[in-house]
Amino acid sequence: MELLPLRAEHTAWLQERIDVDPARHAFLQSLLAMTGTAAVSSAVGTLYAWFEDGQPRSAYWIGTSIMSVDPTPRSNAAVAEVLNRRGRYSCSLIGEARSMLDLNSRLNWGSPRGVRPAQPLMVADREPLVDPDPRVRPGDPGDLPATFAASVRMFTEEVGFSPLENGGNYQQRVRNLLDSNNTLLFTTAKAPDGGTLRRWPAASVAEQVVFKADLGIRSAKAVQIQGVWVHPDFRGRGIAAPAMVAVTRWVQENVSPVVSLYVNDFNDRARRAYEKAGYSQTGTFATVMY
Repeated sequence: MELLPLRAEHTAWLQERIDVDPARHAFLQSLLAMTGTAAVSSAVGTLYAWFEDGQPRSAYWIGTSIMSVDPTPRSNAAVAEVLNRRGRYSCSLIGEARSMLDLNSRLNWGSPRGVRPAQPLMVADREPLVDPDPRVRPGDPGDLPATFAASVRMFTEEVGFSPLENGGNYQQRVRNLLDSNNTLLFTTAKAPDGGTLRRWPAASVAEQVVFKADLGIRSAKAVQIQGVWVHPDFRGRGIAAPAMVAVTRWVQENVSPVVSLYVNDFNDRARRAYEKAGYSQTGTFATVMY
């Protein structure tokens, strides 16, 4: 019994395990779609497996995110031993709540920066109760200033600290999402006095984002929506649910039939909006941030 990097010969096994629930394993599905192999080891991260009797039983992606497929307490213990030898670094444990919280309990890294112990995993699997908002569209590079401002504000509200704190180029991430049609939004023109105007096609005043959502993880088999945000000035107007219907339909028509997301259990407003948009809970995630 040991933890070893996966090899190319294990690709079919990993794909089979992911296909059991592509929404749950959207990130690993996108990784396999991009690389075509389970033999992934780079500066970004490595795919490992817990082997018993020479056969892989559980798989783990270990990088800036740590995720698993078919984890067990024994495989978690082996992964924790490796991580404890490596020492604490900036990463997040993300996945099925029971297994991720078990893995976290085995780490000797001290207190995490944040813990979200119960995040409903939701999948678009039924007819929505509202019509799609026709104002939602794919963003483009011209939307970068407004989308960057909205993204920083959204991230800070969500996790409690700014994405600009630790350096890096968060603006480049926002730009990449826009360049690849992975941000959907609608905007409104922002008047010079700070008020809002109707969005004119040739408006000369700056625009602000009213609603946005990112295709944070995408492949032909599954898409995970991230970064959903409504401008505070527009909350409470019933914008989120119709906008999410528009996002979901665009994804299903252009990328994948499987559309998922996960949300904090205490965010009742967001959960109600997703339910109106045709989403149902199919599991519970947890996120532990170091």
